[in-house]
Amino acid sequence: MCADMPSPVPGFPQRFPVRDDDRRPLRYHFMAGLTRLCFRAVYQWRLIHFEGVENIPDAPGPLILASNHLSNLDPLLYGGFFPRTLFAMAKRELFPNRFAAWMWGGSNTFPIDRGRADRQALRTAIDVLRRGGRLLLFIEGTRAPSPGMTRVEPGVGFLLRRASADGSVIPVLPAAVWGTERALVRGKFFPQRVPLHVRYGEVFTPSLSAARDDQALADQVAARVAALLPPEYRGVYSGTV
Repeated sequence: MCADMPSPVPGFPQRFPVRDDDRRPLRYHFMAGLTRLCFRAVYQWRLIHFEGVENIPDAPGPLILASNHLSNLDPLLYGGFFPRTLFAMAKRELFPNRFAAWMWGGSNTFPIDRGRADRQALRTAIDVLRRGGRLLLFIEGTRAPSPGMTRVEPGVGFLLRRASADGSVIPVLPAAVWGTERALVRGKFFPQRVPLHVRYGEVFTPSLSAARDDQALADQVAARVAALLPPEYRGVYSGTV
């Protein structure tokens, strides 16, 4: 799965991903293990609830793991506890120096500049999918300002069309997360001990022909994610469930 690419930030690996055999690099193992340790220390197992784990495919990708987004804890929950190797894109601000870029790059995470159309990040995401990787996408583009899904960005629709250009449609694993918005409250330094929930749905193949554009295709995915959430978290997609 390796592809040579210019380094978008100082310290980011010239060759990404670090491994191309669907196994986790050492940095990935370290970060995932540290994340699990921290969650266990703060929340213990009794406050962390995972449902539908049996829906996660055992076989290698390609796969899009599509989720809503409520807190900075969300990517840590997926990255630390998802049982298969994942790729993810993260805002460029999380790569402030060479060490951070080296650690994130070795953890299958690549930067995206959210202030513009970042073609390099999109090309990397498409390459990950075309080569059989599993890509985590927060389909709203950024954290929702309050519980309740906002209209998703067309990005997941764009990736589905471009990565599926060879005729095979990339399958999607919808997932929903909630409770994290109360666990990490803006303005409070320490995490709050509240129940955290992650629910995985069944893998499905979006219908490219039924969607008139990328936004409509993204809305197909969003409806599946919303169906996994409690009613009060479905937001603008309440009427689709």
